[in-house]
Amino acid sequence: MKAGRLPRQERERRFKVLASFVFNFRYATHAQLHTFAQLIMTLSYTRNLIDSSIGHGYLGSCFAHNVKTRIYYLTEKGKALIFREEPLIEYYFFKKTYAGPNTFVHHSMVVQTYFLLKSHLNIREWISEEVGRMRKKKREKVPDAVILLQDGSKIALEVESRDKSLSDLKNVVYGYQYDIEKISRYDTCLVVASNECHYKSLEKRFLKINPEFFNKRIILTDITKLEHGIGYYRGEPRHLEDALALLKKV
Repeated sequence: MKAGRLPRQERERRFKVLASFVFNFRYATHAQLHTFAQLIMTLSYTRNLIDSSIGHGYLGSCFAHNVKTRIYYLTEKGKALIFREEPLIEYYFFKKTYAGPNTFVHHSMVVQTYFLLKSHLNIREWISEEVGRMRKKKREKVPDAVILLQDGSKIALEVESRDKSLSDLKNVVYGYQYDIEKISRYDTCLVVASNECHYKSLEKRFLKINPEFFNKRIILTDITKLEHGIGYYRGEPRHLEDALALLKKV
């Protein structure tokens, strides 16, 4: 083995970890692949892994002209690589239309939220909407992600990249009230707004729709607050870990 060259088993493991990330989110930009390899896999040099994954044919790419970005997805060879690790891999497929202007903005915000939450919470498993929707009916409501923590907590994630109508927000609130209070599907719903203005708008409307449920079971934050691990819960800003600890006492 040449000096500095990784053993074959370790190289294959790294290929699989990166491929599973792409599977979970359906596709990724080059910057997102780099951030994942650096932040989650803790690699100081990421280019070789990404280039090798492409070179070995595990990742394909296309240029999404609407958003002027090259995006990367799993090839058939990439799917075969992780068929033992990902039981639902047979349901994976990619279409260029998945990276349309509106969906791309939302997708990017979900991936950014993933990176930020991994920095602040002890996450055991992240099940994205793309994976959660596999084998489900098309109209069935699925969160942007289901987050399982090491302590057993189950969080439904809703990333709000744009304003919704009041009726749509009512559906969100009452849908999660049923899921949380009636059938115990989740412990809480974490709602991430795109910015401070959007955050204040959501807070005002959630309090109008159902103040009791909002104060008891919804944690509200925005991307900037999330960088510091802060969310609004029960009337004041708190670190997410503190908010989740209070939730257990409800």
